[in-house]
Amino acid sequence: MKPLNTLPGSFMNMLRADVDMRLKALIFLLVAAALLSGCATNTAAPAPPTRHDVARSIEKVELIYNQEDQLIVTDGGGSGLTGFAGFLGPLAALVAISVDTNSRLTMAARTDQRSKEFTAAVKNSGVTMGLNRQFAERLAARLRDSGREVKLTPFLRATGEHAQMQVQELQPTPGYSTLILRITTSYGAADATSSFKPYVWVEQLLRDEKQSVVGQTLQVADVSEPTYLLYDGLLKDTAGAREGLKRGLDQIVQPAYVSLFGEDEPRKASAAAVTQTAGIDTK
Repeated sequence: MKPLNTLPGSFMNMLRADVDMRLKALIFLLVAAALLSGCATNTAAPAPPTRHDVARSIEKVELIYNQEDQLIVTDGGGSGLTGFAGFLGPLAALVAISVDTNSRLTMAARTDQRSKEFTAAVKNSGVTMGLNRQFAERLAARLRDSGREVKLTPFLRATGEHAQMQVQELQPTPGYSTLILRITTSYGAADATSSFKPYVWVEQLLRDEKQSVVGQTLQVADVSEPTYLLYDGLLKDTAGAREGLKRGLDQIVQPAYVSLFGEDEPRKASAAAVTQTAGIDTK
């Protein structure tokens, strides 16, 4: 007796096609996330180590950051039907796979749409935005605490590979070293069964007065709350979702400073800093 062929050729071809489409969909997601975060998709050369000795000697820093909060929402899942359709028989499973795959193929468009939608929802809810500004101000304050003079420059989001980040139309201030920040705040779900979680990271690129690279670092926040099972839940809890992103950025301030400038060494504060401190009302 011939063994029963439970997987006919046409069905196997459908499965192979589905796998191929899922791989393509995954590539689309990675490309979309890279484009939204301003990172290049090609492989960059290994970054040179940060020269802490040079960074420590820097006295004047122009801190440039992307002023506009862009709250990115990435969703690696599909329709969410595939896992349940198996209980309804093979035909329902095939239909669910098709729906799921088609959904995954629109990930780039869905990421763009949901990012704009979520950002607008936070703005329109009355919740204070300014996440990027608050982070930049806290990092600037940390730099000033070390005795450095800091100029804050809100601008466009930097583009290009991390090691070669550029801010279009920006003219660096003469006499200042340049610290470019690329701040990314997002929520993401890896697949249809995963919840949306906060993902926060900050890329830094430090250049000296002659615009030679001194160092670059990437700081990623360790936050896991709040989480949202569905996108609608994220969209409705704008205050809680923003607070989760803020906590992530708050975590990064000190590590971002140390990663470039190292731990503080005893140094003489500038005259401006001494004057400013002396003028503070201590009442």
